[in-house]
Amino acid sequence: MRTSQKIAVALFLGLSVAVISCKRKEKDTLDPTPFQEAAEDNARVEGEQNFIGDAVDNQGETRDRRRTAGVDSTYLPACAVVSYDSLQRRLTIDFGTTNCLCRDGVYRRGKVYVTFSGPQWPAAGARALITTDSFFVNDNQHIVTKILFHEGINSAGERVLRDTVQNHQVITPNGTIQWSATRTLRQIQGQNTSWSRWDDIWLIEGGAQGTTRRGNPFTTQILDPLKVVGNCIFRVPVKGIWQLSTQNRTVKVNYDPYNNEACDRVASVQVDNRNPVNVTLR
Repeated sequence: MRTSQKIAVALFLGLSVAVISCKRKEKDTLDPTPFQEAAEDNARVEGEQNFIGDAVDNQGETRDRRRTAGVDSTYLPACAVVSYDSLQRRLTIDFGTTNCLCRDGVYRRGKVYVTFSGPQWPAAGARALITTDSFFVNDNQHIVTKILFHEGINSAGERVLRDTVQNHQVITPNGTIQWSATRTLRQIQGQNTSWSRWDDIWLIEGGAQGTTRRGNPFTTQILDPLKVVGNCIFRVPVKGIWQLSTQNRTVKVNYDPYNNEACDRVASVQVDNRNPVNVTLR
């Protein structure tokens, strides 16, 4: 090989090594914080959606279902006042104007309005339009518009709800989270004991989209159904995996990193193929 050719090959190999090294260095120095925050933002909204949906389904329209301060872990606390206008078919859950400590350890204030249509909830075909008024969770305002539709009982004997979240904003000191979703909720246990929520088990499927507190757009898809159990005071799933995509990165959240379905609010967050990091949600 001629000397000039040898020099050209050496320069090419050196340049290749330099490019690869730069790419490796860039990968190694990736700051996962914004992507972990995106996962936390989605989980924060998802958890409050579970709380609101459960509260509405628990209260319903019939008088014997409207309960607060009971022994059931999902009952509303004594500081929440529930009222029902039979003419408008409107349920109001009022947490008051000062922070009200709920059973999941979260402070809430403000009102949740539910307007029913169709058959009386929880009959098949019933529809619940849910909105909020000056509603705060741990001093962050949540602005919600969503529709729960009771599809009825499927062939497996499961209650099925279709959950369409048209808008859910969370106004935080660090920015506003925007979220919308279409989800399917299947009750696989506790259908026959509507008077108690302890034995309820729900599986949630579907996807969502929105923007993070930093203003970055994202989409999510549930890969393994999220499992929410009634005897867990937190409305955070005890099991399930969803994947979030943002800024050409993939973030995977596993609600059961220890494989024990614990009621602990702990989840693992994995950015791309990096090592997962455990976080405590909300």
